[in-house]
Amino acid sequence: MRLIAFRPEYQLTVEQEKNRLFYQNFGQMQQATALPDYLADWTAALAEVRPGFSILSDMQVVNQSNQDLLADFQAVEQLIVERGVNVVAEVHVPGLPTRRCSDEVTTAQAMPVRQFLTMWEAAQFLDEVATEPALAVSHAANSVAE
Repeated sequence: MRLIAFRPEYQLTVEQEKNRLFYQNFGQMQQATALPDYLADWTAALAEVRPGFSILSDMQVVNQSNQDLLADFQAVEQLIVERGVNVVAEVHVPGLPTRRCSDEVTTAQAMPVRQFLTMWEAAQFLDEVATEPALAVSHAANSVAE
């Protein structure tokens, strides 16, 4: 994995072999009033993946964020959608309103998001989704050959 950003509020890494980004919020995101590097960090990360990429997003800590940051989050989401995201797997803690906060951002751009309770489940899902197109192409090739 290649580290793109490690800020007090978040971490962003790229795993090029899997064409996947990893994003994790930290507790300081809840008090953040500005994220001056957020857009630049995401732009750098998105430059390292190909269309059809996935995102593993650890949202277990943050249960609220400053509404002033909503425009920043939505601008990044727009970039993610434009770059050609296949799917985002978000991990939330049951009983915390992290999913509601996340939904405020993701519903605006219709980004394909699935929610999970553990990082393991989310990573397994993304690994399975990554192999499906290859299986479909392989199956189609076999069908044509028969």
